[in-house]
Amino acid sequence: MRAFLIAMHISIACISQENDSLLFQIESITNDTEKVNLLYQHGFNIRNSDPESALEFAQAAEIAALKSRSKMHVAKSYNLLGILSYKRGDYTKALSFQKEALAINRFIKNETGAAINLTNLGNIYSDINQPSLAESFYLQALKAYNLTQNTKQIARCLLNIGVLKYSQKQLHSAIKQFEQTLTFATQIGDHDLMASSYNNIGTILRELNKPDSALIYLEESLKIKQQTDNEFEMADSYNNIANVYIVLKNFKLASQYISMAEEVCHKYGYEDALIDLYHTRSVYYEAQNDFREANTWLKKHFELRDSLHSVAQVQKDFEIQYERTENYPKELSQQRKNNWLLFSVLGMLIIFPLLLIRLKR
Repeated sequence: MRAFLIAMHISIACISQENDSLLFQIESITNDTEKVNLLYQHGFNIRNSDPESALEFAQAAEIAALKSRSKMHVAKSYNLLGILSYKRGDYTKALSFQKEALAINRFIKNETGAAINLTNLGNIYSDINQPSLAESFYLQALKAYNLTQNTKQIARCLLNIGVLKYSQKQLHSAIKQFEQTLTFATQIGDHDLMASSYNNIGTILRELNKPDSALIYLEESLKIKQQTDNEFEMADSYNNIANVYIVLKNFKLASQYISMAEEVCHKYGYEDALIDLYHTRSVYYEAQNDFREANTWLKKHFELRDSLHSVAQVQKDFEIQYERTENYPKELSQQRKNNWLLFSVLGMLIIFPLLLIRLKR
């Protein structure tokens, strides 16, 4: 373990040094607008792998953009700063940067840039539970994408609106949005969006207690992932399908899909999906009245989820915490089966949105 940690720290240090070197090289470019484009692109590319370095690139892009006096490039730098603030959980700054970028893009009539800002504002308001504002910005983004005839972004925007509708339990309206997404995605042959749409429709149909129909859509999503060699996200499909077979009381097939999902999770270190899978195992045993085993897996679900959440807080240095946590007892005796059933229902309410939202953006 110690050797692994040392190796990991060395790897991170090397990546950071490479970014520092690249930042120095880009800053030596004399053309300020070209400099902004390169700083933006690299900062955006490493926003997940090295957020601290990404912020340095974004700040350097802002300085170069202001020096260039190009409004379009200033808006571009503000957009990246807004994205990074959003990822840190600083929603106040994220909103400020995105609104400034939006104002500039509208002033210079940059419809594409404005649409991006509108989408990002929709994402922020969605995350801070202001659905009316989120929908308003998504609809404005959709209008802008229609003006530019950007079919791919139209489809993505419809997908976001669908997830928003789902979060408000407007299930039929959500399905309608996903069906429209599927239509546009099919037109342009975007397999990722097609797979997401099939998955989301299937997830809602399962919640509407239509397991047979849900299975058709979920299997179609899995088929696309198999055709595109997207093994990583097959874990989500296996897990969703397993949940349908649990509803259908076909525990043999449910077990097979749980095992396939677990294999992919361990192969790729896909811990987010493993959190969902532990919950599925809990539901699997609960459906067979094995409450002791169900409780064991539910504990594992909460422990891994809380563990990953704690790590994420340290890595991202969140200034504001929006994550909700549940209190869960360490022991659950046979005399408390009724309480277990309540936890199971609450758990299902938690898990369904997760399986849908993961494929949102």
